[in-house]
Amino acid sequence: MSERPKSAGLVVRLLIAVAMLGLVFGGGVLVGWATRERRPPAMEKSAASIPDAEVKRELAACRRAVKARARATAIPPATATAPPGETDDAGVEKAAAKVEALQKEVEECRVRETLSNAYVCGTITDHSNLLFVLTYSASCVDEAGVGEFLVNSVEKCTNFDDFSAHLDEDELTQEEKFRVAQSEQNRALRTRDDLIRNVQETFRRCRKRFGLSPE
Repeated sequence: MSERPKSAGLVVRLLIAVAMLGLVFGGGVLVGWATRERRPPAMEKSAASIPDAEVKRELAACRRAVKARARATAIPPATATAPPGETDDAGVEKAAAKVEALQKEVEECRVRETLSNAYVCGTITDHSNLLFVLTYSASCVDEAGVGEFLVNSVEKCTNFDDFSAHLDEDELTQEEKFRVAQSEQNRALRTRDDLIRNVQETFRRCRKRFGLSPE
């Protein structure tokens, strides 16, 4: 008679333990889900870094294509079964075609690189205005790094002393022509020191406007 109550008590304790385990597990899942929902979203990419990153990826892909094309320019060895002279002529023609294709690829790469630089150099004024808006809307803090990007943009202006000879103006869009013209103007008027002073002045005026201590 005593064995049955003990067995029943053991079963009850097991059921209670299983129920408690289920509650703990379920509560953990709910807490984890609620925490995940309340977790702040990851910071978006800096507005300044996006175009620069895209430019780097594009140029890297272009350079890889050029290198691959360069490796393919070797003249294939002559075969013993071909008539004398024919193999040499065919090899020269094939090599010449590969060299021509390589030259075309290099020129296309130069055009893409120049237009990418024109986008960065030609948008200096746009990024200067963006820096003004962001700093005045974020307590004079440049979290996106637009100021640094703005200063570094002048490095992309170095090849715009004149209209680049490898660019065909007739093949450019109106937007591309405008950016190239802006780049030529910025090349003549902008310097790194000037941009540094402009960025510092933007922060100084912002802090003065909101009564913050100058840094």
